[in-house]
Amino acid sequence: MIQPNNDDLHLWLRILARVGKELLRLPDDERRWLVEHLRQIQQLQRRIHGFFELADGAGRCLACHGACCEKGRNHLTLVNLLGFLLAGEAPPEPDFAATCPFLNTAGCRLDVERRPFNCVTFNCEAVEDALDEASRVSFYQMERQLRQLYEAFDHRYAGSSLRGLLIRAERLGERSFLDRL
Repeated sequence: MIQPNNDDLHLWLRILARVGKELLRLPDDERRWLVEHLRQIQQLQRRIHGFFELADGAGRCLACHGACCEKGRNHLTLVNLLGFLLAGEAPPEPDFAATCPFLNTAGCRLDVERRPFNCVTFNCEAVEDALDEASRVSFYQMERQLRQLYEAFDHRYAGSSLRGLLIRAERLGERSFLDRL
């Protein structure tokens, strides 16, 4: 367990409120763009997760206690948050005292479709080695497609970045997350 950071929690709550308000002001055509691109991302993330399941990723994670997931403090992005908000749902409350704010003893609290890019596309050596060559090739082709979809958000909105929402918010200041670039 790491020391809780109240600044992170306050920043998170401000981000949640700001993005929620920005979505309410979004024109219909922009909302349609978001919904369609999020649908593509979520569909591709489910397909990519299939490789993790094929390699018994859950069993392999249990063996090492999900050590790679302990690096996720900054992984959640605007894309992931928008997936929740546009579905009319709130994301799980983050626990900034944990090594990853969305990880608990049962594993990741985020649905595969709304997990950060890094979390969906990272395969540890054990998972990677359990995939045959054709599966690895397919996985990396899909990873490139998914990266392009995330980057479409990064090129469109001021608050989008694969570096993570907390980091982006600090650099963004008071500028709107959904300001068009």
